[in-house]
Amino acid sequence: MNTVERDEKLNFRKVCDAVGGAISSFYFPFVTAAVTLACYYLSLDMVIIWYMALCGAFILIFMKDTTPLITLFLFMNIMISMEHSPTLIGNDPDDYYFQTAVLAQIGVAIGLFGGAGIYRLIVSIRGGQFRCTPVFFGLCAFAVCIMLNGLFSEGYTPMNAVYGFFMAFLFLGVFSMCSGSIVMGERTFEKIAWSFIALSACLMIELAVAYATYDGLWLESGGIDRSKLYFGWGMYNTIGMLFTISMPSAAYLAIKMKRGYLFTVYLVALEACVFISLSRQAMLCGSFVFIICAVWILTKVSKTNKWVDGAIFGVAAIIAVIVLICNSGMVDEVIGMLTANFLDGNGRLNLYEQALQVFFKYPVFGDGFYHDLDADPGFIGLPIMPDMYHNTLFELLAVGGLVALIPYVIHRSQTIISFIKNPTDDRFFIGLTIFALLILSLLDNHIFYILPTLVYSFMTAVLINSEKKAKN
Repeated sequence: MNTVERDEKLNFRKVCDAVGGAISSFYFPFVTAAVTLACYYLSLDMVIIWYMALCGAFILIFMKDTTPLITLFLFMNIMISMEHSPTLIGNDPDDYYFQTAVLAQIGVAIGLFGGAGIYRLIVSIRGGQFRCTPVFFGLCAFAVCIMLNGLFSEGYTPMNAVYGFFMAFLFLGVFSMCSGSIVMGERTFEKIAWSFIALSACLMIELAVAYATYDGLWLESGGIDRSKLYFGWGMYNTIGMLFTISMPSAAYLAIKMKRGYLFTVYLVALEACVFISLSRQAMLCGSFVFIICAVWILTKVSKTNKWVDGAIFGVAAIIAVIVLICNSGMVDEVIGMLTANFLDGNGRLNLYEQALQVFFKYPVFGDGFYHDLDADPGFIGLPIMPDMYHNTLFELLAVGGLVALIPYVIHRSQTIISFIKNPTDDRFFIGLTIFALLILSLLDNHIFYILPTLVYSFMTAVLINSEKKAKN
């Protein structure tokens, strides 16, 4: 190698190290939040898609530790602008995401990201970083079985296998890629937590803008029409879910950071945002997660901070009572709206009954992902997204039968056993985040909606990688 080639290689390495240092810093999630917000309000969807693809490819190809991927996986959930949204509430007359040029770019971007992921998985296997754990084998079984959804049922379509392959890749492929490339260090869990903080801060801004600018959101009677609370990337249930899974991060930093009481205040703010989102499932599940977080904080912090955090929770409760009393009229309107169709879960009970009927008819392989369900409006608006039964267990019973449900139950048992082996505060934070997503998925199908699945697979990989007790 001559001098010029050596100098070029050194310069390239210096550039990669500089970019890698920036991406692995605690500022990267907030830079990503700023880019996401700018692209959302300027309707620059392809800019944020390429940002995600290029950053992801760089992390996977050039960085030793792929922990920053969680930032990208989180913000992918909110990168579609209102102007170009393909959802039922979108105002896109030009079908932006169905244009040939846009589809071609998205295909190349996904190919770049996916190709880099496959490359990193191969490197991890060759380098010995990848481990064949029980959870890996459990996911292998689940991946194979989910691809068999609807086999031998009437009206079976090859699209069942296609969507099953997507799910298999997201559960098994992403887990395998991350489990062999996430380096468990002293700051790993903090970096993950800060990514959730950046996401939730971004969501707070979008929620505030929605309440301040959306037409028809505020009713003349003083109530709120939650059907008007939507975003290009989702609706009230989506934002409620994202706020809920961000709560454990706030609680974790409240325990770990020197001025942890600031994150206790932030945790209370997240709980308020959950209620402002007007998502019933998030209110129910989020309140449960909030209580767990509050008990966790009060159990783990020092005696002095325990009084401070206790005072924060007490003041928050008093303020909540005062707000409810002073705005009793609006509260009554909102409660009336939230309790409408409450007993049947806004059509969910009908979906669950249909799921059982389908399971009894096709108990082995189910009826497949693709079928028409009147009770599911198909909000996402993309043809590839099937109607869902809005419950993880009923979904698996109906679309994949016992062949899909049994390996999922085994996988769930394996993750619980993994956590029990080494229940540290760090791992409790990861486990509680996964738990929050899972209980929300008992009232919706977040875990099968592709982008939340990325978050689930990443967090599961972190849980398994941290299973081994650290040496003193």
